[in-house]
Amino acid sequence: MEKHSIAAELVYQLAEYGVEQVFGITGDAMNAFTDAIRKDGRIKWHTVRHEESAGFAVAAQAELTQDLAVCVGTIGPGALHLINGVYNATRDRSPVLMITGDVPQPEAKSGYFQEIDQLKVFDDPCVFSAIVQSESQVPRLFQQAIQAAISERGVAHIAIPTDVISKKISKNKPVQIFRQLPSQVRPSDKDIDEINRLIADSQKPSILIGCGARGARDEVHALAEKLKAPVSHSLKGTEVLEYNDPFSIGGIGHVGTPHGMKVVDNCDLLIMLGTDFPYSSFLPKHGNIIQVDICPNRIGHRVHIKKGVVGDVKATLQMLLPLLTEKNDLTHLTTLQKQRDNWLKKTYDAYDLTKNKIIHPQSVVLTISELVSDDAVFVAEVGEVTVWTARYLKMRGEQRLIGSFNHGSLGVGLPAAIGAKSLYPNRQVVALCGDGAFGMLLADLVTASRYGINLIAIIFRNEKFGFVELEMEAAGYPRYATDLVNPEFSVVAEACGCVGLVVKDPSELKPTLEKALKINKPVIVEVFVNPDELIIPPSIDLETAWKFTTGKIKEMVIERKIQNLFKDL
Repeated sequence: MEKHSIAAELVYQLAEYGVEQVFGITGDAMNAFTDAIRKDGRIKWHTVRHEESAGFAVAAQAELTQDLAVCVGTIGPGALHLINGVYNATRDRSPVLMITGDVPQPEAKSGYFQEIDQLKVFDDPCVFSAIVQSESQVPRLFQQAIQAAISERGVAHIAIPTDVISKKISKNKPVQIFRQLPSQVRPSDKDIDEINRLIADSQKPSILIGCGARGARDEVHALAEKLKAPVSHSLKGTEVLEYNDPFSIGGIGHVGTPHGMKVVDNCDLLIMLGTDFPYSSFLPKHGNIIQVDICPNRIGHRVHIKKGVVGDVKATLQMLLPLLTEKNDLTHLTTLQKQRDNWLKKTYDAYDLTKNKIIHPQSVVLTISELVSDDAVFVAEVGEVTVWTARYLKMRGEQRLIGSFNHGSLGVGLPAAIGAKSLYPNRQVVALCGDGAFGMLLADLVTASRYGINLIAIIFRNEKFGFVELEMEAAGYPRYATDLVNPEFSVVAEACGCVGLVVKDPSELKPTLEKALKINKPVIVEVFVNPDELIIPPSIDLETAWKFTTGKIKEMVIERKIQNLFKDL
């Protein structure tokens, strides 16, 4: 029987499954793997400049498709560098296969060069982790890893020692991997009847949607219409309803809006659809809550509820809608619609580019929202940019929004955009990045240029870690250690083979973004935004206001002392 290497068998199994791209850095045991990719010819290899970028890139692909994405790292440090990126997939429950090298078997547990205990290291982020000890385990162990990533929706890890990966085995063994179809878990008729009864008894029902309601846009809209119920969303639920949907009021939580919060605060029944919203302080205390989620362990996880149902949101609503009695009282809905409309009018007036001498970050989000296509993919960085995105991005059509919304890692923007654009080369991909976060994985501009990954990255340049500064001031601390010394990002972009554009005047913003969208190369748009833009929480308590005030006073005292030190120089 014809034979080939374990590396070649792994590539064969991945290609037969349908994997088309792999991101990583080769070396040591992985040299045999990348050589097998070269010989097979069906999988495109992307060399990144830091393994963390590979983790973020494939986490983005897995989040967008809910299908397997693959990254690679070498022994020890290379494997460790992957971990923060793949944690994004762990927290988003997205299927990723992480392949790493390992030390030769005779050297295991000896403190060998670059040796780490990979099973311990990857125990927390992974649903499956194993080291290939023998050729007799192949391809079964590979198939187990892929199966675990897909069926458990998480990160699976395979480590292959340098003296194992080149061993010969029988060629092209059968591919036996279950490919999970989208879940259509349906609740019982009894559950549906009880939900119907609770809704019928309510006077002011509201709806809160999360990413678990993705794909159920029509059903959520129909539910809101039938109940005359306002809809609020978590950050990850932003794309479920279109921005201009009349029932969509706004977001909740720290990045939400005042009217979005009132959707939850002013209801007598909250219907939570596909959301495990983590900040329980923003959820009703009355406990009159219906929660529908595909994951049983999320039911009642954050707050006391009246009724929990395990089920797919779309399937559940399809069962429920024909049974509902339409409500006629519009008071709850129209009150919040008016508040939303007033807020939006003030927003458009305040951030009108023709009326300002400085560039507000809100204006950047509003402008790019108007210019992109209906199937654009946005990647939002962590920090102040997350707030501007959550409040002002006008999602519509088949647009997608991803980021590090659960893991909360800075640096996700560029590599996630690389992953998204590699996956969807014919869709616009726009990364919205703070200057602090963008600088973390800046080297992978070279990756975008090298492979013709024509994304657009908009850098909100304010010369500081703005959200951290806000946290400090809200806690009563004077700002310290949050300022940044930045390179000229546009110049760096050009040096890396990308196009670098700069915007310093409001009149330049829209034409520059229009130009960026037409360029057939990776484009970095460096926008100098107002560094003193305040993020106003959806609600402010007296304690927070007092701490913010005392923090500002401390800043003034410190600045005056510094001025006195240097006044005679």
